[in-house]
Amino acid sequence: MKKVNKRSGKRGLPPGSLVHVGEPASERSSILVFRYNAERYEELRPADLKGLGAAPPENMVLWLDIDGLTSDELLMQAGDLFGLHPLLLEDVLNTDHRPKVEEYQNELFVVMKMLSLDAETGSIRSEQICFVLRPGMVISFQERPGDILEPIRERIRKDLGRVRRSGADYLLYTLLDVIVDHYFVVVEDLGQRIEQLERKVLVRPGNEDLATIQELRSMLIMVNRYVTPTRELAGRLNTIQSPLIEKATRRYITDLQDHAVYIAETIGTFRELLSSLENAYHAGQNMRMGQVMKFLTIISTIFIPLTFLVGVYGMNFKHMPELEWHYGYFAVWGLMILVALIMLQWFRRKRWL
Repeated sequence: MKKVNKRSGKRGLPPGSLVHVGEPASERSSILVFRYNAERYEELRPADLKGLGAAPPENMVLWLDIDGLTSDELLMQAGDLFGLHPLLLEDVLNTDHRPKVEEYQNELFVVMKMLSLDAETGSIRSEQICFVLRPGMVISFQERPGDILEPIRERIRKDLGRVRRSGADYLLYTLLDVIVDHYFVVVEDLGQRIEQLERKVLVRPGNEDLATIQELRSMLIMVNRYVTPTRELAGRLNTIQSPLIEKATRRYITDLQDHAVYIAETIGTFRELLSSLENAYHAGQNMRMGQVMKFLTIISTIFIPLTFLVGVYGMNFKHMPELEWHYGYFAVWGLMILVALIMLQWFRRKRWL
């Protein structure tokens, strides 16, 4: 989980320069095009954008999905074809942006973060995805191929839900909604890990639990870093005065905002729970240390008089009557055992044991 992407490579360059910021992509860019309405749909995988028009077909919605940010030429081609602002294209290549929405002339630009779980390591992977909403058209730019948007594609192919009977603004909402739904998946997985850790810490805390607490806290901070601006993004989409978003779609965006608020509150609850677990861990460790010190103190206290007796009868003075007794050795042992038993009984009465 990389926390900081360097932007220093852009120093000295003019605004709008196409410089990729983020982890280098290893796969080639690909293009997927959907054209649809209530009656039919088309799915295309062109090699480039030369065959596409700048406007969607009449009475159809166009979804242009570009996967992989490895080709500056493809981005420039998209910019020239659709007249995209240079600063917009610059933001597409800068994969370290926080979620946001910006209004350009006759279009909206939305930046989101897709989160997913690595099945092998359990870590959280993040990927930036950018959307451009225009009349009858949505353009999406993804960092790398492979995403969580396949359910939306299946809805278009099989005519499920109301996507095929709605406009481009509703398509944008469904894409944002499936991204936020995966925030629930990530947060619920973290919640299960915290519950398991809580049971372990409260029963018998181990030295590795503190590292686990710090790791989970770091993951929650990362998720919250994207959830909080997503809540602001949904609020902005709901209040922005743009003819691109219909009134009926704003109701769904309100629900999207509610989901983001709920996730943010859940993250806050989990962070407080982790703080409580950390306090419980330290309290448990201190209690164990106190018990060890208590045990060692009692042992030391018992041996103080025993050491005194052994020291007295370990002296080599000639005139010590007890040294001549036939049963002196056994008498001293009996005395030491009796002293130890009396002290143990006294400790129990004082409830020190």
